[in-house]
Amino acid sequence: MKTREQIYKGEGAALLRILTTYHALHYEQVLRLFDKNRDSIKSLITSLTKQGRIYHDKEQHLLCDTEESANSPDMGTIAAFWVLLDFKKALIYHTSGDFPVKLHFFSHDETYEIIYVANGQEALMNHVFESIPPREALRIIIIESKNQAGKLTIDGVIAYCMVDPDGSVSYYKKKEVS
Repeated sequence: MKTREQIYKGEGAALLRILTTYHALHYEQVLRLFDKNRDSIKSLITSLTKQGRIYHDKEQHLLCDTEESANSPDMGTIAAFWVLLDFKKALIYHTSGDFPVKLHFFSHDETYEIIYVANGQEALMNHVFESIPPREALRIIIIESKNQAGKLTIDGVIAYCMVDPDGSVSYYKKKEVS
């Protein structure tokens, strides 16, 4: 007979690390991250929820490290995680970022930053990025509307994107969205 640890193969620890790092993610994001074992991950989520180790907000379809995280989820981080999932096959490491970066990840020989810019925050983000030293990281900027790209002057941007509520991501070059 296999133990629970053998069945889940460390996925419980990985799931807890991810929720502790990002605090709140969409249920489907977690399933896509562990897509080889969807059924066992669903069982693991149920078990961890019953144990009180994670919080499952079924109304918002969120998995969270705490109930408080479900009360004020960071929608920019959730959007950034959808983008991260597009790079899943090439991922080496990922972690949350500090303002203004929502998420950092490493893929092959590159370092990336995913930045979320809410409507009306373009001037603030331009000022923030003017005041911090340039980095080697390639930047992916999540925008809420195409007209935002023309208002942004952030260096190192390789793509702009928009994330639909269902998680589909559309990528653009600045010329296409200006």
